Amino acid sequence: MATLGINDLKQYALPTYWDAAKLAQMNLEAGYTYERWLTDVATGLAMANAALLADPLIAGLISITTDAALEYRVGVSNGFQDHTEYSVPDQKRGKTTGHMLPLKPYDRGMGWTWDFLRQARRVQLDADVASAMEDLRNIWAQKILTRFFKSDYDAVGSGRSMPLADGGTADATYVPTHMPDRGGTFLYTHDHVTEHNGITQAFLETEAENLWEHGHNAPFDLLVAEADISSWTNTTNVTGYVPRASALVRYGLTADLANVGEDYIGAVDTNYGACRLRATGRLPTTYWGLYKSYGNLDQRNPLRVRYNPAFGIGCVLLAGDNIRTYPFEKAILFMEFGVGVADRVAGIACMNTAGSYSTPTIA
Repeated sequence: MATLGINDLKQYALPTYWDAAKLAQMNLEAGYTYERWLTDVATGLAMANAALLADPLIAGLISITTDAALEYRVGVSNGFQDHTEYSVPDQKRGKTTGHMLPLKPYDRGMGWTWDFLRQARRVQLDADVASAMEDLRNIWAQKILTRFFKSDYDAVGSGRSMPLADGGTADATYVPTHMPDRGGTFLYTHDHVTEHNGITQAFLETEAENLWEHGHNAPFDLLVAEADISSWTNTTNVTGYVPRASALVRYGLTADLANVGEDYIGAVDTNYGACRLRATGRLPTTYWGLYKSYGNLDQRNPLRVRYNPAFGIGCVLLAGDNIRTYPFEKAILFMEFGVGVADRVAGIACMNTAGSYSTPTIA
């Protein structure tokens, strides 16, 4: 059974160890009790935490773990030899490498003072909680998308949390496993953080092949900036674009339609299969990503989120210091998680530029 960590946090985490009878005697200005308010906050927090893993964009990118490190196989030039009667073959083995997964704590103050709580109206408290839950969703999505599009490693102690395959910049020993039936062998210079000057069918074909040659099969997910939607739906340049079918539109017999969910814009057909097109306003213009999602929270997805099992996924509400009367005085939200790359060749981060790739700022 999970606890809430070391002694000082465990003593003050809400709602653990608060006296329900005492809370029932404490009334807010609006006329309801702290016991009722505490129950409402705890319920809302649990729902917000659960929603983090229900977002179709984020859940399709990640899996979750409590492990601090990853180890995975890399490509080596092994093989069979001709049999001879009086000699034995060379002994060969597989090779692995790995990297760390970060874990970072975050705080969010609620700003509830003793004077405010004495006179607080329910609508004010609800607005504060809603704002905090919005911040929770934002930091979760922001950190996950930042790791996908970040071109360099994150330091974890003296170790590293690696990006997608970056041509050997972060780790010159990493070589993708060989797939001769899909294009042969790879070198440490193999790159999945790249740039293309333009949004075209040809460039998307290149990156769809880049995923396919590592053993990933379509459908792929194409994530683009909301500001660039018109470029991706322009069939003059992106010839394979197909709009999503709508129940409100009657189509002709010759219309091509994408059978994708409501959270997608449509699809782009390529020589290597369909790419489901999704847009987000968090991604700045000129950036796009292509990746293989195996389903919500599947361990084969490109990214992995590490969390502290003592606190679980999402955040907990902690009491503040120097409480006079009310349990929520100076309360803070606390969460601890980090995002790393699980499969360094399951995604492509791309920038539409004539220059070099640079890491975007995710909203």
